[in-house]
Amino acid sequence: MVTHVRPRMGTLLAVTLPARGVPGRPDWSTAFGTATAWERVMSHHAPTSDVSRLNRLAGDPIGLISRRFAAAIAVGCGLAERTGGAFDPTFAPLARLWRNAARRRRPPSARLVERARRLVGWRAVTVDGPRVSLASEGMAIDFGAVGKGIALDRIVRRLRRRGCRSAILNFGESSLVAIGHPPRGRWRIVLRHPEGGFAGEFTLDEQACSTSGTWGQTTRLGSAVLGHIVDPRSGQPLRRRAQVTVLAPSAAVAEAASTALLVLGRRALDDFARNHGVDGRDDRREHVGVPRLSRPRSLEH
Repeated sequence: MVTHVRPRMGTLLAVTLPARGVPGRPDWSTAFGTATAWERVMSHHAPTSDVSRLNRLAGDPIGLISRRFAAAIAVGCGLAERTGGAFDPTFAPLARLWRNAARRRRPPSARLVERARRLVGWRAVTVDGPRVSLASEGMAIDFGAVGKGIALDRIVRRLRRRGCRSAILNFGESSLVAIGHPPRGRWRIVLRHPEGGFAGEFTLDEQACSTSGTWGQTTRLGSAVLGHIVDPRSGQPLRRRAQVTVLAPSAAVAEAASTALLVLGRRALDDFARNHGVDGRDDRREHVGVPRLSRPRSLEH
């Protein structure tokens, strides 16, 4: 197996494939080229990306015409509905508010939080064929909690169409997806514990996995230590320390679910698994939950 690594979507994408691919089929080029194409759709760092263009058009009923963007936001809004809004791709106004608060080292007022919270809600996104619009000025989309997963799902689809039968893709060390098996054995994944050491080990077999956590990217405002993940429903950043890993047939589902479970908390794991018809596990000592979710219908095509 040979691994190639390239910078994509603000992090590193590592693609591991057999040393001898299918003749005439440049699988690495396919993987990185697909990631580049979707980065142009979903990157909020690039002013010319589809998401940046739409955010500037928020409140304009004409909106943006882009088939790829429409497909991506349809997946994001579908997952927001399935998680009851614990994951929501329209959370960008809240994220921006709390980033600014961190720079000023002063928490925002309740009035400002409520103003930003009113701009959040996947139901205010309209998708009509290739046309997408945001209902109110000030709304904004951020694919940070699902974008790598959407790109990975598209990469996997293209690799399979080109005859790839064995590969593992690692996007930013937080989102992975496996195709088939390595030449010997299975793909074994070691899960790091955020406080050092390892939280566990598992195999990835024709599946994706995503890990989300509140460790690392924290901000101290007064006596409070706040995480970088904001609850889209309350408008408040998470204060508890937690890490969640989700296994799923779809990388987009795994990413959205791992974020949603951080927001919902450990007590919600069993209900979340039961309501979605999945198996769930919560390692209380290691703060790890591993549910298995079904693929969303919109990703089947």
